[in-house]
Amino acid sequence: MYMVRRVCKTKPGQAWAVAGYLAKICEAYEENGREKARIYIEGQGLPGTPNRVYAEWVQDSIEPNWPQNIPQAVRDFNPKLQELLDEYLLEIFEVATPEKLVQRGVAQ
Repeated sequence: MYMVRRVCKTKPGQAWAVAGYLAKICEAYEENGREKARIYIEGQGLPGTPNRVYAEWVQDSIEPNWPQNIPQAVRDFNPKLQELLDEYLLEIFEVATPEKLVQRGVAQ
């Protein structure tokens, strides 16, 4: 199992607009079967780094995202999202499940 996180470093004052576009993009992928994403914002009236928006979800495997599998909504909203960003990062983490801990010999 993997946890995937998109990190959007937004232009000043654009965090909520970015969250809206990111939610629409994630929803389009979810309609194609991907797990539900959680969208969250950092530093907008709370402590933290300002101008950061995240989308995070889990999936069983990491596979290429072939162009023919990209939903039309993503093609429509992604250019608008990109205009509001300074940086767009992808982070992938392997989830330390109990089964994986046993496989690696660090749990029983």
